[in-house]
Amino acid sequence: MAHSRSVNKQLAPSGPDGGPTDTRVGRLAWQCIYGTDKEPRAARTAKMNMIMHGDGHGGIHWHDGLVDINGIFEGRFRVVVTNPPFGATVTSSQRIGSSPETDVPDDPDYRRRQQKRYGKEWLDAHHRVIDARGRKVLDQFEIGNGTTSRKTEQMFLERCLRLLEPGGRLGIVLPNGNLNASSQAWLRRWAEGKGLLRAVVALPPETFKYSGASVTASVVFMDKFTEDDAQRWEQCWTDAFEATEQEFGPRRDALLSSATDALLHSDDAELRDLLDRLGALGVTRVLPRPTRARRDGLVRGAPTTTLRGLTWQGSATAATRELKKSYTERAAKVPGLTKALASLRTALKDLDEQQTAAMWKHVREAFDYPVFMATPKSVGITATGETGDNVPNDLPTVLAAWRQFKAENLSEGVA
Repeated sequence: MAHSRSVNKQLAPSGPDGGPTDTRVGRLAWQCIYGTDKEPRAARTAKMNMIMHGDGHGGIHWHDGLVDINGIFEGRFRVVVTNPPFGATVTSSQRIGSSPETDVPDDPDYRRRQQKRYGKEWLDAHHRVIDARGRKVLDQFEIGNGTTSRKTEQMFLERCLRLLEPGGRLGIVLPNGNLNASSQAWLRRWAEGKGLLRAVVALPPETFKYSGASVTASVVFMDKFTEDDAQRWEQCWTDAFEATEQEFGPRRDALLSSATDALLHSDDAELRDLLDRLGALGVTRVLPRPTRARRDGLVRGAPTTTLRGLTWQGSATAATRELKKSYTERAAKVPGLTKALASLRTALKDLDEQQTAAMWKHVREAFDYPVFMATPKSVGITATGETGDNVPNDLPTVLAAWRQFKAENLSEGVA
């Protein structure tokens, strides 16, 4: 009987006053479950539903999911599950602190209470929100910074990965366009460098019909990179550059060498004569070595090659200055020179893109791992919103297949 009372006590989700309690279920309800929704009615409904089913409502907030609030801040969670809004966009007009759902309290009592509960990590996250007041929500994210708009689900993909601790797990519903449209390749490549894609479950078209959404979608499961994963990813890119540079370095040099005559005189006899005369006086016209800089932006790739125009080398005298002036005047009348430089720059850019493709191929082969795929025909809901035991549901079969896949392909500890 005493054991039974002890067990029952641990099952209590709240204290007598309805607040937090230090029981097993209480710790789960008050310390482990958090969520936000920008729609106030949805947040209220979630709170009431959780109270009716054993609580956990204390971590649910009416708030913009892209902005930290209470215990919801980056690097804190082991699991994040979300079905973000489809079809909406985050625009440059949306700013931190411009509305109640994008702001946070900042009175001394609130700060003291929250820091006591969540520690220094909360305080650092809180200061970031306070310091960002008035700034664009977009600019707080890697994929949004510097843009005028991003699709909401794309912003939430980054938000969820940032909320996770290293190795944390994500389940997110994404429109299929993000997974297969060529225009969204940048998002897929960006995500490849942030986490391991574990599974993709393509949902049938009727899944969201009753909710008024016509878009087809999939549930995507990812594991955020651990530090080891991130280091291995970076090493793959280092190795990819070294491996591909053995081919593309000589090709780049050959391209520059073959273009020299066209850049200097474009087979114009007068320009050749002027260059010969200048050369006899110790002055030459040269093409500087191009610079290579790490590519900026969301998508990794080969360094960007930048080519400057030709320059003069050698000591200037009255004679050489006159000859260079004559060369410049004549060069302005030879359109082939400008065309040759533009053509070379285009060719170098094309070579960079070829090397980028080769590097991605190298990285994907070196960083290869299995991914679970499933296409259930039914998921327990019809286009008219029917659910229940009489509605076909292939998800139990998908779950069984996932467990078998995990046992055969993934290391222990992957849930």
